[in-house]
Amino acid sequence: MATPTPSTNTPQKHLAALSSPAPRSVPPMNFDSPAVLNMLSEGGVGMGISMSGMGMSQLGLSVSQLGRTDEDERRRRLQTILSTLNERSRRVSEEGIIALCNKVGVECERAVEADGSVVLTLVIGNEAICDVQILHGDVKSVKLELASDDDNIFRESGSHILHKSLTPRPGLNRINLTLDKFGQNLEKLLKMDKLSAENGGVPCYKAVFRIYESLKTLFEHEKKMALAVMDANAPNAVYRAEREVLCKKSGRPRINAGYCLGLSLEYWMDRRHLISKKPQPPKSAKGKEKMDIDSQPSEEYPEDSDPEHNKIYSLTIECESSPSSMYTPIRIPDSWISDTVEKPHDAPDTDINNLLLNTPQIDWLDPKPTFLDSTAPPGDHDAMNLDNAPGRLPNIRFVAKFNPPLVVPIQEYASIFRQVGLDWNQQDLRPTTFVGLAIRPGETDPLMAAGAGSATTEVRSEKKVLVVDSEGKEICLTHSNALLVPKLEYSRTLESLPFHHPKQLVEILPTLRTYAFTTSLLQNTFDRKYTSARSSLRTQTSPLSPPLTPKHPSTEPPLQLDLKLTYTPPAPNLTLHIPHPLSSFPSSFSTLDRSSYSLPTNPTDLLAHLLSAANITHKHHPIKIDFHVAANAEIVVNEQNVVPQVKTEGHHVDVEGVERAKRLARALDVCGDLGVWGEWVRREVLRFEG
Repeated sequence: MATPTPSTNTPQKHLAALSSPAPRSVPPMNFDSPAVLNMLSEGGVGMGISMSGMGMSQLGLSVSQLGRTDEDERRRRLQTILSTLNERSRRVSEEGIIALCNKVGVECERAVEADGSVVLTLVIGNEAICDVQILHGDVKSVKLELASDDDNIFRESGSHILHKSLTPRPGLNRINLTLDKFGQNLEKLLKMDKLSAENGGVPCYKAVFRIYESLKTLFEHEKKMALAVMDANAPNAVYRAEREVLCKKSGRPRINAGYCLGLSLEYWMDRRHLISKKPQPPKSAKGKEKMDIDSQPSEEYPEDSDPEHNKIYSLTIECESSPSSMYTPIRIPDSWISDTVEKPHDAPDTDINNLLLNTPQIDWLDPKPTFLDSTAPPGDHDAMNLDNAPGRLPNIRFVAKFNPPLVVPIQEYASIFRQVGLDWNQQDLRPTTFVGLAIRPGETDPLMAAGAGSATTEVRSEKKVLVVDSEGKEICLTHSNALLVPKLEYSRTLESLPFHHPKQLVEILPTLRTYAFTTSLLQNTFDRKYTSARSSLRTQTSPLSPPLTPKHPSTEPPLQLDLKLTYTPPAPNLTLHIPHPLSSFPSSFSTLDRSSYSLPTNPTDLLAHLLSAANITHKHHPIKIDFHVAANAEIVVNEQNVVPQVKTEGHHVDVEGVERAKRLARALDVCGDLGVWGEWVRREVLRFEG
């Protein structure tokens, strides 16, 4: 594009008119105006895409600036417009997809079918081909094929993900759909192909598929073992077994899960005990179920349709460039695990701890390195050409990316990196804490105002909780929550982790689950982003509070729920303080008894009632439960005053008391919500004291 000069046809006459005095009440100019579009086109700026909703202030322009006529200022304004247009997300359309392909360097071929639809064939390097069919502006189908996909494990689900990224979700207008997600997946495919080409054609896709096959073998074996110890005829037995392996064993591997292309190892799920009804595929005119690979994936789970309640934490396994001399490169074996999956108990290298606990030990294999073939042409014997020497190792390594990123204490951060044979940058001592990174990421971190270990942080929030009264009716209560962190400790966010063997990922999963569960528990109560998104009553439901709309909203004052957090290893420790259901006035009774409560009208009776309430307040201490989150997110109650403890003599153990404490932990594990759990605990107190 040529820069306008004074001798050419420029928008100078329009600029002079725009710079004239105008009342303050004149609204800001918007680029939807045809006059402004003509002005920009006359200045040589191509307006091939819509600029709806983009004001002059977003482009760095103002009325006073438009009045300037010097050439440098005009050039600066035009460059600002062009940079803004380049950064603006493209809309889903035939032109938008072609422009995206030209930007990232993907060859795109266009063909017109007999029905008038347009098929765009995207040639993504030497490995992948993607066909996008568009009819009347709508994306009808997407078909993805990989050269390394021998068993078609990638094609079906990959096509489904790309199709989802190009079609609006129910209730959204097509005009608001951008190519952001499609572009991210396209760049991921290009990256894998580029790594393969730069390393003599090493098949990166096949390397990832080999890991998937081994992890899938392990997953199926552990699922079979989990089914063996539960009632196979129970409702959703298979789903429950799978979630047990997902959250307690080696995790659940999936190819192309959600909107993410590639291999994901899912290791934690919020509220895993809640299994929603799996959506049924549409039925054809003959009454038979019809499945289209472009509309339904081959491997679909109930939680896929309810990601808000069943939030999933996963590791996305990819490849990245890395010198083979500095880190163990990728290997492409037939398998990473033996056919028997488990080691026999009499194996010479069996871990003594597994023998004592009678627990199985995974029989991992240690494959040989994968060497590249010589790239030298026949007859080339140049001994000094190291790049052409046979036996080279690929300059590629495996990397696991956390989805979502996970915040852990700095001690655990360093320990995880040591487990994969890496040293983290110890000079990176940024003052960041768990509260600043996970609970209130948009605010100033508490360590910015005070040193580590010397400050006390308090975070407050309000949240509505649905509970059941004595008549079986649902009422909505408001909780005033306070999180106290007496000692601030450095924390870090895990975003990616290089590894060279899948067993390294499986070994750190128990630690990751500990902090994933703790993070979800606290974010659901104190993070503004999560509490505001779940403000409706139906989103606050759990197994301990039926998901029904209450007919009688509560007018009680907010219930105070205090939580103290110690985040340092070996495990996060939390202490819950909540008022006794009989300890406060006027809310001196639980939700089970409030409906029958009324104040005396006689002054003498009212005074006597107040004194009685004071005695009740003095008698009943607040509820206190101290617990920690151990490996694999196991909740262990350390101290509690909810259920009575039986005093025993000698070495006798109060078995009944221990089981009651475990029941408290089980309730929190099931509901995964501190507010709902607190209300349930208050009802348990009345049940035991009644």
